[in-house]
Amino acid sequence: MKKAGLRGLLWMVFISELQAENESTEEKFIKEGETLNVNCPFSTEKYSYSQKAWQKLIDGRKPVTLALTKSTSGDPSQVREGRYFLEDIPSEAILHVQMTNLQVEDSGLYRCVIYYLSKEPDVLSPLFHLVVIKDPLSTAASDKNHTWKLQISTFPPTTTRAQGTLVDRPRTVTKLPPKSTADLSSPGFGVNITNVTDVT
Repeated sequence: MKKAGLRGLLWMVFISELQAENESTEEKFIKEGETLNVNCPFSTEKYSYSQKAWQKLIDGRKPVTLALTKSTSGDPSQVREGRYFLEDIPSEAILHVQMTNLQVEDSGLYRCVIYYLSKEPDVLSPLFHLVVIKDPLSTAASDKNHTWKLQISTFPPTTTRAQGTLVDRPRTVTKLPPKSTADLSSPGFGVNITNVTDVT
């Protein structure tokens, strides 16, 4: 009896792994603070009158439903829940999803689903692997990762000729232009220029 139960369990794990492999994944790389826009196609015949949801998949935990459509009338509908916006467009067989003001912590695996209260959802393909990249240009000046003081010349040196009273041949005098100081910060892959002064 134990062998039959173990075989059944292994068979279920095998089937769920096959299903996971068959679900295509689309990668999205977006800078912090920007907006994710994705479209999830669905079958009009099967799902026009169904609730749809946007979920985040977290390892080892039940998927988290972030936004859920309310209408099951078959008419277009919209719902906004915080930073999440869903637009169900049955006539085009599309669920449009928008996530605004993305943060690095938003990185992860997401999916559109046909939502059922009493059973597992039907997953709409593809899954979305979101990678939110910290924007190096928006890093605050107070970031303590790396800071350098640099002298930056804004103009090339100028050359003038001068005649001396005791010297009968001309000589060259090089005059350096004013310098500006900039704080450069490099928290990750980019360089930030802040607090630029004396630029003429």
